[in-house]
Amino acid sequence: MRKKKPPLPEFGKLPPMYRFILNPYTDVRFSTCPKCYGKMMVRKVPLFIHVQPKYPTTINKHCRYCPKCDILIAHQDELEHALALTYEKRQPEIIGNEYFVLGTLEPSSWRKRERVSLGMENVQEHVHDFKERLGIEYTPAHWGHLVRKARS
Repeated sequence: MRKKKPPLPEFGKLPPMYRFILNPYTDVRFSTCPKCYGKMMVRKVPLFIHVQPKYPTTINKHCRYCPKCDILIAHQDELEHALALTYEKRQPEIIGNEYFVLGTLEPSSWRKRERVSLGMENVQEHVHDFKERLGIEYTPAHWGHLVRKARS
């Protein structure tokens, strides 16, 4: 696991939750925690995402979670696919824009979003920032050359 990334300005008003990793590797899915090597669980979390230039979005996403280390891992390819599905009919021109996962939306606010609209002016009251953002480095395993001693 790489060192933590530089701190970002706080967005949400609720207490920070989770140590967050955005996994860029499509062939690594983390069945074990990268820190403690314990078994990861699956947790569905409403991620609050800002898509450039001005599109706040919330996606209720299955993520890997280690309760011991409080690490939440979202897979970048799955997240980008969900974002593309969200915007393909409404605003297809923003598909592929840069985005940033700001934190998690309070689950009760996620459930009420159909009845109570959350705009940028009041959404901060319902967002948890991340405690810290972590990065990962991946070195793929490979088959090496088998070296045997010659028999004499």
